[in-house]
Amino acid sequence: MLYPATQDPAGVMAATRAAEAEVLMAAETFGSALRASPEFAALLRAAKALEVDAGANAAIEAFVRRQAELRMQTMFGTLGDAERADLERLQAAMLAYATVAAYVTAQTSFQAVCVETAGVINGLIEIDFAANSRSGGCCG
Repeated sequence: MLYPATQDPAGVMAATRAAEAEVLMAAETFGSALRASPEFAALLRAAKALEVDAGANAAIEAFVRRQAELRMQTMFGTLGDAERADLERLQAAMLAYATVAAYVTAQTSFQAVCVETAGVINGLIEIDFAANSRSGGCCG
């Protein structure tokens, strides 16, 4: 038996293009549904509010800067009590801003929707799509 692509390469290419178009249309529909979700709308509102909160942004920057300074100590488990307390203080100061707390809550809610959606996709295609996407999937 001959490989079908050698018999009708134009037909195989047309079928491939049709399948790709169907997948792209499904992805667009999926993306639209995610964007229309109340969780995504809440995340956008929280992000916009956080964007204009100068105090919250300064607190985030202070926490992130100190966290970066202590990254190696954290990775190697050599972070001292004083440094740990300093990080916790900066994190608490950052989370004390209502805009930061609202953003974290909205992000967590949207992430839950994404995890639930990934479960549905995994069930439909019978593979762990997210894990395959992170590792390059079947093709890389």
